[in-house]
Amino acid sequence: MKYLRFLLILLLIPFIVLAEECDTSKITITSMEQSNIEGNTEELSRPTYKDRNIKLNLKMYDVGDFITYDMTIKNESDEDYMINEDTFKTDSDYIEYSLKTNDNSNVVKAQSTKAVSLIVTYKKEVEEDKLINNKFNASNSLKLSLNTSEKEKELDIITTDNIKESLDPKEVKNPITNVSSMLLISLILLTTIITTYILIKRKNKYTKFIVLILSIVLIPTVYAICEAEIEVESNIEINHIPSLYNNIVEISNEENSCVLKYEGNVTDEVGKTVPATNVYFNNCLEKRNVIFGGFCWQIIRTTQTGGTKLVYNGEPIDGKCESNRDDHLGIISPNGSYLNLSSEYLYGSYFTFNTENNTFTLKDTSNHSWSNTTYEDIIGKYTCKNNSNTCSTIYSVNSYKSNTEAYTTAYSIGSTSYSSIGASPFNANNHSIAMIGYMYNKVYNYLQRKPGTNTYKYSSTFTYDDDTNMYTLAGNNQIFSDWNIAYNKLNNTHYTCWNSSGTCSTLSYIYYANPGNTKGAYYLNMTDGKGINDIISEMLEADNVNLHSSSIKQIIDSWYEKYLTDYTEYLEDTVYCGARNIISLGAWNPDGGKTAEGEDLEFKNSDLTTDLSCSNITDQFAVSNNKAKLTYRVALVNHEEWYNFGDSAKGKALRVNKNWYWDLSPGYITYLNSAGRTIDSSGFANSRKYVNYSGDIRPAITLINTAKISSGTGSEEDPWIIE
Repeated sequence: MKYLRFLLILLLIPFIVLAEECDTSKITITSMEQSNIEGNTEELSRPTYKDRNIKLNLKMYDVGDFITYDMTIKNESDEDYMINEDTFKTDSDYIEYSLKTNDNSNVVKAQSTKAVSLIVTYKKEVEEDKLINNKFNASNSLKLSLNTSEKEKELDIITTDNIKESLDPKEVKNPITNVSSMLLISLILLTTIITTYILIKRKNKYTKFIVLILSIVLIPTVYAICEAEIEVESNIEINHIPSLYNNIVEISNEENSCVLKYEGNVTDEVGKTVPATNVYFNNCLEKRNVIFGGFCWQIIRTTQTGGTKLVYNGEPIDGKCESNRDDHLGIISPNGSYLNLSSEYLYGSYFTFNTENNTFTLKDTSNHSWSNTTYEDIIGKYTCKNNSNTCSTIYSVNSYKSNTEAYTTAYSIGSTSYSSIGASPFNANNHSIAMIGYMYNKVYNYLQRKPGTNTYKYSSTFTYDDDTNMYTLAGNNQIFSDWNIAYNKLNNTHYTCWNSSGTCSTLSYIYYANPGNTKGAYYLNMTDGKGINDIISEMLEADNVNLHSSSIKQIIDSWYEKYLTDYTEYLEDTVYCGARNIISLGAWNPDGGKTAEGEDLEFKNSDLTTDLSCSNITDQFAVSNNKAKLTYRVALVNHEEWYNFGDSAKGKALRVNKNWYWDLSPGYITYLNSAGRTIDSSGFANSRKYVNYSGDIRPAITLINTAKISSGTGSEEDPWIIE
């Protein structure tokens, strides 16, 4: 029995597998070529390879960039080798390596070759604080193990010779435990001694049986196989591509920088006015030109939310945005006018345009005719002024003029200055306070009367009876029977019923008075108990003030839909402020406002302020603002932004254009006309035009914080390219 036990031990020895001497020189890399590059990855030098050593020298820029190398592994040995991808790792947080075989098999068969692809990927962006001069060097060394295939490996009985030949710990390892040959042999001998002792000394047959089974199970775990390592040394330079925003900030840190930090409050998020901490104006004449979405733009400023606001500057020619470019096609319009729309025509809710055949096409169409009871359904719509949906001249309906006529803007395709998408009135109707709005709703048009020698009562205030719906003049009263006497004595008695009793259902407010019958009285009518302050509020700041788009907004929206819809994800939904803050009511002040010419209603920017705050929620135009909701992330630069460049020669040079153009801000209201802010052709900022005049259109967009520069210096000849 004793000898039988020793015989059992000897029978177990064939399961103790030791590797033969591994001739790793028979595993080599025989070819390596770059096969694919994604993004901005660059090879600083071609890859080198010798035996099983590979060296890479790369430059990467953006997360997700990768490069693929196709290589061939040659196996001249008589053993099959298996690619062990689990050993192919790196400690880098930023670079990832992976292998792909062309046949989905990891076996490199004996006396054959294997095609594999090595993929190097920039997986995580390097943090700003780890960058030096916008660069980070990621040096990595990693190994890929090729182990002899378990399925093909024959079991070898231990002999003195092959044990001796297997003592090189650098060549032979266990792929499961990673144990070297020397330690492996020690473990085998120790296991054999312990097993033998227990089998001989222990009397309990169950114990012996358990130990015997454990030995059979444990012994194979210490077997060794051949392993050949492919080592990859990679030197990867990660270059940080600065976003346009970060580039502006970096320029601001330069000595005597042309990028100036704004000091003051700013409203770049809806409903949020804060002291600006990271708003910079770009006063750089040679570092402000951008190509984005196929168009030229100029940088205005950064936003508190990390965006970069740009103004349209035409179509590039040969990749340049020079100021001597020729005119190009756009949507153009003469000054605003009015049309008789009493006939039934086809109207569209919006339109598209085609500059190849110079036509417009109505969309979402229906038939309407204009009247006192139907006109509200037509405001803001478009028509060819017939029953066709396609025409070369299209009319946008702006506001009511009479029971048969509407104020309209006529659009056609024609030549416009290189830096503009077209030319148009801001609004076709200049006879209402509401028409200074980029969007508007309720419109009160002025009325004109020649009082002559009729006797009328004038008052400073009124009362209103809700039961009878009647006004009664109250407060200070004056009665005049000769307008030539009354016109310059009204003082603060602006209200009248146009009778001597002072009772009426429609109350009038006189804001301008002129002697004789040439002009007479200009006034606004109101009903339902409203006074002058109520109807001004309805036109400028009420919650429903922004129902309709201005004439200029209609063109900008249609242009954006045609050219920039695919780029929306790169644009920030920032606030475009059309501040309608009144700083002086002038003749519209019922408590002492004069009715003489020159008593204008003035807005915030009439003081040429640089203040970027936007206090009224209804002036904060943004896609996310339901009270001033933009259709798209595009509008105009406002006057405060333009004026931050100053009115020096350089400030004018930063604003100059071939023709005068509109900005977003209101100007003032005279006795007859509404005026908007403009920039004249010399770049002068203190300019105002009546809103029905046709001026150039330069839309504004705001790039998101991560919009990156792929090339360029920012000059007209070499603009920054944003991709």
